[in-house]
This record gives sequence, structure tokens and C-alpha cells, in this order.
Amino acid sequence: MDVFDNIKKYFWVKVFLHIGLMQPVLTLFYLSRGLDYLQIFSLISIVVISMLFFEVPTGIIGDKYGRKFSIICGLVGCAIFNILLIFAHSYLFFLIIYFIVGISYTFLSGSDEALIYDSLKQKKKQKQMGEYWAKITSSKFLPLIFVTPIAAFIAKDLTDPQFIILIIGHVIFNLLALITAFSIVEPKSYSAPHEIRSPKVLFISAIKHIKKSPTLVRLFMNKTLILIPGVHIFFILWQPYFQKSGIPIAYFGIIMGFGSLILFILLNNIQIFKPSKKLLFYTALLPMLAFTISSIFTGVLAALIFYFTIRVLVQFRDPIFSQFMNEHIESHNRATVLSSLSMIDSFFDVIIFTSVGYLTNLNLSYSFIFSAIVMAIALIFFRITDEHIKVKI
Repeated sequence: MDVFDNIKKYFWVKVFLHIGLMQPVLTLFYLSRGLDYLQIFSLISIVVISMLFFEVPTGIIGDKYGRKFSIICGLVGCAIFNILLIFAHSYLFFLIIYFIVGISYTFLSGSDEALIYDSLKQKKKQKQMGEYWAKITSSKFLPLIFVTPIAAFIAKDLTDPQFIILIIGHVIFNLLALITAFSIVEPKSYSAPHEIRSPKVLFISAIKHIKKSPTLVRLFMNKTLILIPGVHIFFILWQPYFQKSGIPIAYFGIIMGFGSLILFILLNNIQIFKPSKKLLFYTALLPMLAFTISSIFTGVLAALIFYFTIRVLVQFRDPIFSQFMNEHIESHNRATVLSSLSMIDSFFDVIIFTSVGYLTNLNLSYSFIFSAIVMAIALIFFRITDEHIKVKI
């Protein structure tokens, strides 16, 4: 079996994993089960806290025992989470299962990028990481093109039986992702028998690597401070904003599917875009302006501009950053370094999610203004120059 086949295999793992039938109505599902916005954002904070404690240990597992093993562990955890989600009717139960899924994410975080980069490196194609990672990233949008219109229609009345149908469907696709992951091939450098590496040595070397890489830190900070509001906060708030703007729930999936189609096309043709400081600047500036404008205006047009500007531009920049950041990390502890950065990201997440949850309970507009401020910090204090992005995709 060719290690290069990992690209295609992991593409399908991501496809099955991200057949998110609940995505068009997830926030409304939380609200229907009695949670308020502060509690909803606290669930993300619980995920972050569990990742904070387990990110580096699971990254070390990925470096020591193999990326494939780590990915399989993560997929098992995701399947368990989705099964338990059916029975979640109290805030405490939600907290418990979100702690579980947070651990699951840490097994995937870092190990997936490390698997792909080292698979490419074995074939001397690591310079094309951005292009291949963009295609893999696009995989999570492919199923949304087709399933979200159906999912939103099924859940149009927001009843519990409708939600359960969607969750069961997601569990089935989760299992398909797990089955596909078993066919992944470890790059030769990490095939058994594994070199015995001390977890302590891996962690210390990862921290030293980060301290000695100011460009890596700048790239990470810019990416993180745009990603948190542009993906995580946006993911929770676009549905209530659509409701406030007068868009029927049955149309949520159609809009989401169309946005996914745009992203799928862009990410599969990312090689035609030349990475530059202007590209990274404007893909952050425009979402920041979208949050600002939407804090003032509602209505169908405002909601559509808000949705497509933030969803498309922020997601588009992710694989570009993946290329640049991996160029500054060595192979032997790549998963640990990426996991250590994710652990640092967790500190920002907890503070930001707690703040925005409180603000959203007061007024949806306040959370939009707050998101715009966080993005402005990235643009002003962690602006990317051409010196930071010399590598071409």
C-alpha cells in the first residue's frame, strides 16, 4: 500500500466525519433542550479545557505510537459523543459529553496534519502541503452541499424526534469514517517498531521549538484570533441571527449548502491563488467588517452578506496557514508542536467564549462587536508580511 494514498483516504475520513446533519440547526437544538447562550458557549469552553489538559499528551501519542492510532482513537471518541448526544437533556450531561469529545478532538488535532505532511515528505512533495491540505479541508464541505438542505427540511419544526433522526444519521457516518481510517498507512519514519521517545523530551523540545520560532508564533496568533470568532463564534450565532433577520429555518440548509459549494470549489483550486500579505489581510479584514455591520443591521440581505463573507473567507485562509506553519516545524515532533500550539490556543478560547456567551445573553449585537474587536487585534498586532510567507503553495 502506498503512503501517498493517505491523502485520498483521509479525505474520505473527513467527508464521513463532517456529514454534519445537525449543523444547520445545532444552536436551535441546544436552545430547545433548555440551554442559554452562556451555557452553549461554556460547552465549547469545556471542549477547550479538556483539550488543554489532553492536547499535548495525545500529540505525544501521535508522535510515539503513530498518527493512525491517534486518529482512530479520536474517531471512536466522536462516535461515542454523538450516541450520547441523543440522551442529553440537562446542562450537566452536556458538560460531560463535551468533555469527552474535547479529548477526542485532541487525538485528531496535530496528528492529522502531521500524517499528511510526513506522507508528502516521504514522496518529496511536502512543498505542496498547502494544496493537498486545502483539498482535504474541502472534504468537510462536500457533504454539506447535499445533506444540509435535507437536514434543515427534516428539522424545520425543531421537534426532538426530528433532532434525534439527524443525530442517528451522524452516528452512522461516524462509523464509516472509523472504518476508512483503519486503511491508513503510517509513513515509514513512524512505522513499527517505533523509536522509543520520552514524552518529556518530546514536550520540552516542542516548547523550545516554539520559543525559537517567532514567525511560527506570529502566524499562529494571526490564524487563531481570526479563527475563533470567524469559525467558532460564527458557528453558534449565525442561526439565531438568521431567525432575527426573518429567514425561514427550511432555507438554512440551502444557504449552508451553497456556502459549502463555494468553499469546496475554492479550496480545490487554491493553487491558482498566490499567497500574499494582501490575501491574508483582506480575508481577515472583510469578515471583521461583516461582524461590525451585522451588529447594526438585520434583514435577509444583511444576513446573507454576513454568512458568506465570514464563512467563505475565514475557512479559505486555513490551509494557507497550515502550509506556512508546517514549514517551520521539524518532523520528529510535528504532532507535539502542533498540539502545544493548540494548547496555547485553549487559553484564548476559554476567555473569549465566556465573554461572548455573557454578551450574547444580553444582546446578539454585542457579541458581533466583540468578535470584530478580536479580529482587529490580529490585524493590528499580528499582521503578516511577505517575510513570513516566503514559501509558495
